[in-house]
Parts: sequence; structure tokens; C-alpha cells
Amino acid sequence: MGKVRRSTLVGLTLLLMGVAGCKVSCTTANISSLKFSKDEKGTIQTKEFAPNDTVYAIATVSNNAGKVTLKFSLIAEKVQGLPENAPQPKLDMSTDVQGSGSQSYYVTPPSSGWPAGRYRVEVTMLYNGEQKDKKSDTFTVTGGMGGVAPPSPAARTSPPGGTSESEDNGNDSENSSPHDQH
Repeated sequence: MGKVRRSTLVGLTLLLMGVAGCKVSCTTANISSLKFSKDEKGTIQTKEFAPNDTVYAIATVSNNAGKVTLKFSLIAEKVQGLPENAPQPKLDMSTDVQGSGSQSYYVTPPSSGWPAGRYRVEVTMLYNGEQKDKKSDTFTVTGGMGGVAPPSPAARTSPPGGTSESEDNGNDSENSSPHDQH
């Protein structure tokens, strides 16, 4: 009888240690959707944009009881004047998300407009620095300036009226930039 209780106690202890450890490194949080819109609230959903449109990507995080980080990246998949699948690292943006909900990322067009072609937005969800989910989708720009590549923009993560954090000290206000909307 003592051996059964002892092994049960050891088993329960290991189980509780596993559950306690899971609270540190496990999550069921996920990116449940990624949509494109012509407005920050997501009411004008589309996957086709004009050269001078601001592009909004809205990611929805579900089952998030804690804090996760979303990293948004823009890739020029097949765009006039750019190599195929060209990352646009100056437009990358990371933001922390507390709980479930939606997070917006947007990029404004360069002064000459977006070059025509297909672009991809990738959203990677990190939990404690480890990738837990990833979603991507594409949008198209039609009627863009043929063969004109977008400038190298300064990346800023600032909501309207907020303070700006710049990864590049370029201060050209006409450059494309990502922003996070809370």
C-alpha cells in the first residue's frame, strides 16, 4: 500500500511540475485571421489596391490569455521593377498584443505610388520569443508605375498622435512606413 501511495504521489508531483512548466512555455494563442482593408477599422475589405492607397493588414489573435508578439513583414512577390520575393525589411513591424483581439499594420505608398504587382504580408506570432503561429496572404496593386521601385523607407511604429520609434534615421515623410494601431 505504501508503494502505491508513494508512486501516486510521485506521479502527481511530476504532473503538477509539468503543468506549472506549461504555464511558462505553452499557449493556445493563434492568429485566427489576416485580412486586408482600405481603412484602419477594416470596413472596406479588399485584396486589390490602387497605387496611392494605404494598405491595412489586420491580424486577429485568438485564445490569448497572456502576451504575444506579432511581427509583420512585407514581401514584394512579383512587383514591377523588383526581384521576385523581395523582402522589404524597413517596413517590418513588431508589436506586443495582450489578450485576444485585432492588431493593424499599415503601409503608406511612396510618393510615386506603389509599383504594380503582387505583395505578401506575413504575420509571425511569438510567445516567449518562440514562434507559435504564422499566417500570410497576398494583395495586388493594379495600375502602378511600371518599373518604379519603392524607395527605402524609414520604419516607424507609431499610432496617430503617438511617439515614433525609428529603425532608420530617414526623416522623409513621403516614405512608406508601417504603423501599429491599438
